[in-house]
Parts: sequence; structure tokens; C-alpha cells
Amino acid sequence: MADEWWFWLGIIALVVVVTILGALTYSGLFRSVVVVTGKSPVPNIVVAYKYARGSYSNAGKLFGEVVGISSAVKCIAVYYDSPKKVEAAKLRCIVGAVLAEGHEEVDKPLETKFKKHGFKMTEFPHVPAVVKTTFPYRNTISAILAVLKVYPAMNKYIEEKHLHAQIMVEICDDVTTHYFVPLSDEDEFYVPETAGGERAKPTH
Repeated sequence: MADEWWFWLGIIALVVVVTILGALTYSGLFRSVVVVTGKSPVPNIVVAYKYARGSYSNAGKLFGEVVGISSAVKCIAVYYDSPKKVEAAKLRCIVGAVLAEGHEEVDKPLETKFKKHGFKMTEFPHVPAVVKTTFPYRNTISAILAVLKVYPAMNKYIEEKHLHAQIMVEICDDVTTHYFVPLSDEDEFYVPETAGGERAKPTH
């Protein structure tokens, strides 16, 4: 009886381990992070955003708000400060939604909906030179793994290449998050709320 009990306990433990490993693999645990320099992964974009100050860990609430308004849009975040250089209470970021890309027209009812929830509008340009990479976005675990894998890889690349880079941009669709650091036109990504930084051009 005892041997049988240990046998089934071992089977259950094996199933649990395989399930967890499978979930981590699906979320990107073994995905290598390839960092390159090139053009921005998106054209010029129109963005509805909210500005936040404080720990970047609080950005998740704003992402939830964006998805609550429209689950069809691409989410975007711009992080202006390095947590290694700026205390958590003073970190600046925006979180929002991409409402149009390139020559697309903005969905006016959707724009109005975001504005009713306190979002503001701005535009960001296509950037000819960025440091960039991608990482799968499947679930919350993917976001956690990205913090552990993407940011160290990008910081290492920037340091080794002796590049001047300040802000980090994330754009997320249903399956992939694009990460890029502008090497030119950086000032165009600052919104008016970022005291001390150049402001992006507001629109609408």
C-alpha cells in the first residue's frame, strides 16, 4: 500500500512539474533575446495616454484600464527614467493605446471613449535608429520573464556599444511585445507632463 501511495505521488509530482515547465516554456522562458540596431518597429503613431509617476510596478493598473476600454488596441508604454539612477517615487512613464499607425485615420468614437476616461492624445514619430528586440506576450508570466530577460540584454547591448539611450518604449499586441530605445528623435517621445524633458507634440 505504501509503495503504491509513493508511486501515485510521484506521478502527480511529475505531472505538476511538466505542466509548470510547459507553461514557462510557452511564456518564453527559453526564448533567446536578440538585440539589434535598426528602424523603429512601428511607423508614426497616434496615442491615447495617461502619465504616471512612481514605481513602474504600478503601470500594470494602467494597462488594465486600457484593455478595459478596448481590448482590440495595441498597448504602449514609455519609461523615461532608469530605476538604477532614479528613486522609485520619481520614476516617470506613460501607458496608453495606439489608436492609429502611419496613414490610418483615428477611430473618433474610440478616441472620445479614451478621453472620457481621462486619457490625453499625442503623436510619436517613426524613428530611423533604435535599439530593439521582441519577446512573446502570452500571459502575465511573459511580462515577468521579459523584465528578467529583455531589460538586462538591452542594457548590456547599449553599454557595450557605448550608445546614448534614455527612454524605453514598449508596444504590445496579442502575441508579441516590441521593445525599443530611440537613438534619435528621443525628445519627441516626451509628453508635457514630464517636467524637465522635451515635450511631444500634442494632437487633437
